[in-house]
Amino acid sequence: MKKQKKGLAIGLTMVVLLAIFMTFATLALGPPTATHFGVEDAIGYKDTQVLIPVNITNVQNGPVPAIIFNILYNNSVINVVDVQRGSLTSDWKEPSLCNYDWGTRIALVYNASNKHPIPGGWSGSVVLLNCSVIGGSEDTSELNFWDVQLAEGGPFYQVGTASAKNGTFRVLEYGLITGKATDSRGRNIEGITVTLKTRDSGVVKGNTITNETGYFSLTNVEVGDYDLRFSKPRYIDYSTTLTVQSGETKTVNIILLRRR
Repeated sequence: MKKQKKGLAIGLTMVVLLAIFMTFATLALGPPTATHFGVEDAIGYKDTQVLIPVNITNVQNGPVPAIIFNILYNNSVINVVDVQRGSLTSDWKEPSLCNYDWGTRIALVYNASNKHPIPGGWSGSVVLLNCSVIGGSEDTSELNFWDVQLAEGGPFYQVGTASAKNGTFRVLEYGLITGKATDSRGRNIEGITVTLKTRDSGVVKGNTITNETGYFSLTNVEVGDYDLRFSKPRYIDYSTTLTVQSGETKTVNIILLRRR
């Protein structure tokens, strides 16, 4: 029995030592890296602000307690005005940024008191870029990443990088839907409820009522495919589909029939 206990103790000790060895062997494999670091293609509407997540995919040789990177873009199309912590850095220190003619340099580091660096194998957003959209309709800007630095913690403190995932930002303008409702005799119909819904999900994106001349308008309509519905008591409902492009004005004139 004593021999069995002694053998078990030795076996457990070997397992612990092996685990420690493997930990340091993993740390010694090389500087931290990741499969990708960057953004997906993004869109935003003129004269608005949009959040663009910067993502890291499949961290390797981690953990990673600090990140620095540059993002190059056309600042006549968009401009980074602020930066927020991402899903993987929610308890890190506030990120810092410096804007230049060519783009923005961003640095962030974990909060040592919390000790939550990004472990190996993890993926998610590291920061959210708050961008002001200042270009015109259909203007584009490349979002190119350069000099990505991923710092490793102790005991080796190596600095690695990751393959850049560049994207393209495209500027859109809101559309306008307008029109007029009449009856079968050509008389204007006031008080018709006009409802705009997305065609795929049925989410209401706007509603209004025709005025005394039968006219209506829906402003700030996002690019997309829609169902447009007209309804009023004692009248037969009418629906139509339409697609709104960037900056487009759609005119929809309808005839609403009375119920018999």
